[in-house]
Amino acid sequence: MINNPISYPGNKNKVVSQIIPLMPGTRYFVDVFCGSAVVSANSTSEILILNDNNQFILQVLRYQFENSFEQIVRDIEEIINKYGLTYSRIKEKGFYVEKKHEGLSLYNKKGYELLKNDYNQDHDVKKLFVLLIYGFNHYLRFNSKGLFNVPVGKVDFSESIYLKLQDFETGFRNKKIVFSNKDFRTKDLYKYDDAIYYFDPPYLVTTAPYNSCWNEKQEKELLSLLDELNETGKRFALSNVLLSNGKENLILKEWSAKYKVYYIKRQYRNANYQKVNVTDTIEVLITNF
Repeated sequence: MINNPISYPGNKNKVVSQIIPLMPGTRYFVDVFCGSAVVSANSTSEILILNDNNQFILQVLRYQFENSFEQIVRDIEEIINKYGLTYSRIKEKGFYVEKKHEGLSLYNKKGYELLKNDYNQDHDVKKLFVLLIYGFNHYLRFNSKGLFNVPVGKVDFSESIYLKLQDFETGFRNKKIVFSNKDFRTKDLYKYDDAIYYFDPPYLVTTAPYNSCWNEKQEKELLSLLDELNETGKRFALSNVLLSNGKENLILKEWSAKYKVYYIKRQYRNANYQKVNVTDTIEVLITNF
């Protein structure tokens, strides 16, 4: 399976191998909340509609898809050198002395902050891409003023990220990509007949920051839209959670009784490195086929 090297929270890297075998073969794969586009990348469809209402996500994906692997690596290395960031991929093991909880963050904090300040001035997507690699948990987050505000993380451009980037770039070369920056309620997103419509929206019952904009009204509107797709004979698949940290999504649970529910095996851990307790989560894929 292909993984996106920018594995920011909410991605499906760890469960895509369970999702893809459940998907039908269609000409179009419409990824309505595409995020890191991991599920799209692994689909068998020849045309991918990558939609997200977050313009920054789409900028990063365009950069990945419109440039060769070699060019992206050159861009990353240029920025690493300019800002004095660590580069463990080309250094011998033990070159950087990592403390238990800080990782490489102490080495990179100064250069990362300079990079972040420069990006907030010129909005160069190449800089944003490197910020996502070196930032905390690979978060893609902006404040109310539109400024990227994620602190430095513990990792750098490692061999693992390098290899994932190579695979990800290769995996899209034979597909046609259409980018779309629309709200999920936009009707013309659903104009394709030979298609699978895949939804991975923010989750109502989880507390992650990237889900904070989602509410019960939007949840019900999404479920109503899925019913409309079903009534018109169009196929959909919805990733979501029924239970998280003891909180149950009763709206989704009641609605899902009309469709096929597949239970996804996954362990979730708190993003706080000081905590190791596994949360109680029931993740599902709900389909009408």
